[in-house]
Amino acid sequence: MAEAEQVKFVLRLPPSLHKKIKRSAKSNNTSMNKEISNILTESFSKSSTDKTLLDLVQRLEKKKVI
Repeated sequence: MAEAEQVKFVLRLPPSLHKKIKRSAKSNNTSMNKEISNILTESFSKSSTDKTLLDLVQRLEKKKVI
């Protein structure tokens, strides 16, 4: 993303969520900013939504809920 296209946004997080994002960013060898950006981008992608729904259906089937 080009520098001119970026928007600064302040976000308040509970300490526990901040810690999870920090750990995830470290394990992915990236900054917290990039990690959050990646998570948000993925959450809005159709394939991610489809995968999430498929995973949910599979877990419900395992528990014999559906």
